[in-house]
Amino acid sequence: MSNNQQQHAEAFIMVCLDITFNTNNNQEKVIEQLRQIDAKSQMFSVPDQCIDYIFSLENELVLFLFVTDTIDHPVLTILSNLSIVSSIYILCISNEKTDENQLQSFQKVQRISTEISQLIDQIKFDIRRIEYEYMKFEILQKSNASSKFSISPNKQEYSFMFTKLLKDIFLKFEDDSTPELIEYYQSRYHDNSSMLGVIDEFKRTYQANKAINWYTRDSFIYRTVNEALRTQNAEALYKMRTFIRHLHQQLVSIQAESQISMLTLYRGLKMKINEFEKIRNNEGGLLSISSFLSTTASKDLAVVYAGHTDSREIAVVFELKIDSNEITNSTFACIEQFSHFGQSENEWLFSVGSVFRIREIQQIESIMLISLVLTDDQDENLQKLTEHMHKIIQIEYRNPLVALCRLFARMGKYETASELCKKNGELENGWEMLATLFDTYGLMHANQRNDKNALHYHRKALNTMTQHVAKNDPILASYYKTVAISYSAVNQDKLALDHYQIAIDLELQALQPDYTSIAYSYDAMGNILHYTFQQYNRALQYYKHALKLMLENLPPNHDDIISLYQEMADIYDEQGKYDEALDAFHESLLRRKASQKCKSLDLNNTLKKIATIYKNKGNMERTSVILSICGDIESSCPRSLESRMDNVDLDALIAKIFQSDQT
Repeated sequence: MSNNQQQHAEAFIMVCLDITFNTNNNQEKVIEQLRQIDAKSQMFSVPDQCIDYIFSLENELVLFLFVTDTIDHPVLTILSNLSIVSSIYILCISNEKTDENQLQSFQKVQRISTEISQLIDQIKFDIRRIEYEYMKFEILQKSNASSKFSISPNKQEYSFMFTKLLKDIFLKFEDDSTPELIEYYQSRYHDNSSMLGVIDEFKRTYQANKAINWYTRDSFIYRTVNEALRTQNAEALYKMRTFIRHLHQQLVSIQAESQISMLTLYRGLKMKINEFEKIRNNEGGLLSISSFLSTTASKDLAVVYAGHTDSREIAVVFELKIDSNEITNSTFACIEQFSHFGQSENEWLFSVGSVFRIREIQQIESIMLISLVLTDDQDENLQKLTEHMHKIIQIEYRNPLVALCRLFARMGKYETASELCKKNGELENGWEMLATLFDTYGLMHANQRNDKNALHYHRKALNTMTQHVAKNDPILASYYKTVAISYSAVNQDKLALDHYQIAIDLELQALQPDYTSIAYSYDAMGNILHYTFQQYNRALQYYKHALKLMLENLPPNHDDIISLYQEMADIYDEQGKYDEALDAFHESLLRRKASQKCKSLDLNNTLKKIATIYKNKGNMERTSVILSICGDIESSCPRSLESRMDNVDLDALIAKIFQSDQT
């Protein structure tokens, strides 16, 4: 599939086979109605050509409409056994009575009718169900990890926060991108006359207060907006920025007039087993929705959308608990009075980037009920992560385009970020975009491991900024830090230390210092002093500074806190301070146990280091006990030392290792 096809990949495609082509005069009417539902609908009259086309598809689910004068046709048998074919609909133009027993063998047949309008209604319902199933979410574990080597949130955390950050940035734009969006749609649907007619109506009638109505219409808006959010299509999202802003603002306006304080809403869908397992393995963690989220107050309707569990998918109902007295920054509203669907579904819509905490999961008959609790910036951990990322992408800077490009670049969307920088480089204060362009190039080269080029562009970004802002402006901190990372990558560690220190000094001058970022700078300096210069006492000083700030600003069992205790333990071991080393290892194991993320490889490596310390202390009995434990772990999972230690009693193991010496 080409890049362009991937950008436009949707959840489904309509395929119609009309074997009555020579006798049926309604083919144009059928394809016209199908293309109002799906602009990519394909029409065939030769069964072999139709089947070959379906076999050529890679990602889309197929909804198959069979126009026939008899249901006794081998194509039904072939397509019923294809996993890519989701549903089959039969438009029977003859008046022959349908043999229900014959149809029972075709489990995917959703409906048979002599009226195309009845089938269209069924197809629309099934498409809405399929689109529900394509709800993309991201999970952040309770002890969320950051990349200590990049001194910034990792890709998983950016993915978790992407749509929330995107919304925050779009709300700062004041321009109108609607003309750009219309051109985008006209180009995308240039060969679909029915869709072009709807686009023309959008061009003539769209206003900001009609965003919900247009979003809920059975047209291109709902699908393309959520497709772009789901696939993180940066180019399309930039063109959609005004519509997304209008839709969010209309939800805010409706929410302000609502008097409801306690609310339970539902979302039903089928979910792939591996996606469900991600949620089940992270009870207590955070779940963010990557798009606008449609829900209903009707649990029964959600169950209908969930369908039935089968061997490949699980029927899931999300139960969303909302306490408006505790939620102040999350946006959601009942849209039935503004929706194109009216009041039939009692629909509530959540804005992009909504975050929930996974409370519990229980099975009720054939349905897995996942209970979620809406959370927002009042959640301390989420608030700190949001503030940290806002600082990195410079969201408070006067030009929101800078923040957008910095976000795109950190998501790996280098081409879009650089094109936006170049396109807007001639505007007033174009140097901002030039610095952002150099920053983007630096990140791109760093990602490709072209470290010298990365350093070159990061230095150019820093030099551009220092020519236009005061030397003590805290905004320079992130530029000094990226230069420090680049210096370290090319083994110029003395210069790296100097630039980290400047970054720390600048950040401490900010009105609201980013102590998480400062902690990682201290940690990076400790690593350089530890591993490159073997200056253990100085390294310990920086590690202790980093630990203090991490304990104050990260979850208590964060992976990087655990790693920091182990770094300190290694230094104490090198210095022969064995008791201090054991204390640090003990603390790291306690926190790893509490994080519920203990893996056999990590545990084994730590235990072997502890065994060596006891050996150096002359306690061979304890050394033997610990090495025996390591052997048991290796024999229980020799092929996958990355496996989780769910069946190990870590409390007993830790107590056994660190029991008071009696020798």
